[in-house]
Amino acid sequence: MVHEMVHTALPDMPDRYAWLSEGLAVYVEPVARVQAGDLTAREIWQAMMRDMPKGLPQAGDQGLDNTGTWGRKYWGGAMFCLLADIEIRKRTNNRLGLQDAMRGVLAAGGNHEQDWPIERILATADKAVGVDVLTRLHDEMGPKPITPDLAALWRDLGLKRIGEDAEFDDAAPLAAIRKAITAPHFQ
Repeated sequence: MVHEMVHTALPDMPDRYAWLSEGLAVYVEPVARVQAGDLTAREIWQAMMRDMPKGLPQAGDQGLDNTGTWGRKYWGGAMFCLLADIEIRKRTNNRLGLQDAMRGVLAAGGNHEQDWPIERILATADKAVGVDVLTRLHDEMGPKPITPDLAALWRDLGLKRIGEDAEFDDAAPLAAIRKAITAPHFQ
């Protein structure tokens, strides 16, 4: 249900951008559930490490905007959201994140009852956090396949997969960001 509720907080866009709507819901839903105490951070990071590779581009991929496969739409979009969240946090000294950016869209009147072009959504979100992360990331990942180094990302976040379990390394360079992503966030 949380996944579906996330959709109500985003304007409608042309179908080729469904990856943003679905990816945002896939990413935000477990984070919100950790923040509410319904899941543990360990559970969602385990799931992300397990499932995020489903969003990597495959042969013939033409970027998020042009590839409508299930994995790219849901997990490629979630990967975009994770990368955006991390970069927003890096550029704001971990004060703001993707949730703040998306709250800005909602505060500007952007919800499922509105039709907005993706450029307006991303620009509004960027304005809310004062950095142009979402627009720039879309400029990179939208028109062409980008394959992030997930192993390096997990390592930098202080995540290590041990079988089906996840182990945390709080000395990792982005461990504070990993912790902030799932910390309760009240406004």
